[in-house]
Amino acid sequence: MPKGVMIAAPHSGSGKTTVSMGLMGVLSKRYRVKPYKVGPDYIDPSYHRYITGTPSTNLDIFMLGENTLKFLYARNTDRYDISLIESVMGLYDGVGTTAYGSSAHVAKLLNLPVILVIDAGAMAASVSALVSGYVNYDKRVNIAGVIFNKVGSEKHFHLLKECVERDTGLKVLGYLPMDKAIELPSRHLGLVPASEMVGLNASFARLNELIERYIDIDGILKIAEQAGSVSYQAPEKIVPLRNKVPVAVAMDEAFNFYYSDGLELLEQLGGELIPFSPIRDDKIPDGVKGLYLGGGFPEIFAKELSENNSMKSSIKDAVREGMPVYAECGGLMYLTRSLKDLAGCTYDMVGIFEVGSEMTRRLQRFGYVQAEALRDNILMTKGEIVKGHEFHHSTLKGYNEDSACYEVSKPDKSAIWKEGLLYRNCLATYVHTHFWSNPGMAKRFLLMCEEMW
Repeated sequence: MPKGVMIAAPHSGSGKTTVSMGLMGVLSKRYRVKPYKVGPDYIDPSYHRYITGTPSTNLDIFMLGENTLKFLYARNTDRYDISLIESVMGLYDGVGTTAYGSSAHVAKLLNLPVILVIDAGAMAASVSALVSGYVNYDKRVNIAGVIFNKVGSEKHFHLLKECVERDTGLKVLGYLPMDKAIELPSRHLGLVPASEMVGLNASFARLNELIERYIDIDGILKIAEQAGSVSYQAPEKIVPLRNKVPVAVAMDEAFNFYYSDGLELLEQLGGELIPFSPIRDDKIPDGVKGLYLGGGFPEIFAKELSENNSMKSSIKDAVREGMPVYAECGGLMYLTRSLKDLAGCTYDMVGIFEVGSEMTRRLQRFGYVQAEALRDNILMTKGEIVKGHEFHHSTLKGYNEDSACYEVSKPDKSAIWKEGLLYRNCLATYVHTHFWSNPGMAKRFLLMCEEMW
């Protein structure tokens, strides 16, 4: 039976990402490690891949549904020695006020033991009350061990260990001391992506050193043996198109928000994915039949994107001639007339759509959404629905809802709005989705690429 364990925490900022990355680094020296991330996050998985050399799979119940999530998890377990799952937010935080879609929900679904990472920087005996609460809140969740983060000294650790093991019976697996050298910088959407970081090897070398010195690796491997089997209904067989369909995928510092399993699905269906850089390349790759512009941070690289006039012209010409183009969030911003950053500087973008994008200091949309197509487009026919999420600090200036391609709503219908842009075979939207949420979208996109261009 393949080993697996989830690294979770009471709340964001406890240190689960640091511990997860450190364990991935140490275990990858001896084992084939398959990384996973609960939820829709793009950035943490970029670090998982950097550390392990293996693409990280997102496990998001809202977008994928329980069966597809189990399939994407279980299909990989036999190829690896251990699966290491980084959780999201607090262990029981799900959609709205429920635990639906939470890390606890995923742990139960996948029969995974859970190791709880506790920020113990300002705690003593009270740590027992905290751990007991998480253990007893839902006893169907197999919380099997505890790791402390931001521990002040070895004496502090032994105090915490004595309390938890005495009062809860859980095994304490070690700790991480406070150390500035292992802290990774953040900005408005979370960690700075791995592709932009300098000196990562030194940071991870230090983290690995601390993990090996202070964490019980053998104890974690023993807990990982508690992982149970996962049963699921096999999805509909993937039938590839007869001919390969070359699709250019924007992949650089400005655009890198993609789900690895979604890209793999495009390839299984017959897509030949060709990466390119809107920052550095002169034009889109020759011979491609479609273009995929994912999310990312165009606002950070607005000057470089703006100055690459030949690339902008190449994309604009392709769109006007009818090439199918799908753009999500950052990709949408790139296709607008201009991008205004927080410093008030405005940069010319591709100009497919006569609206401007403008950065704001607060989140404009955040969380899961459901989008219904208001008209036929390259992904869906009118009336089709897709689940996804939005997470952005920008707004569109001059946008007219009459041109919207989606009606978008929160899962509980507490908010409903129209959004998205269409021009010929170009679809641009703030909604991030996962092709495995509706494989028909991926196939329709490739068919449109094959037929329209």
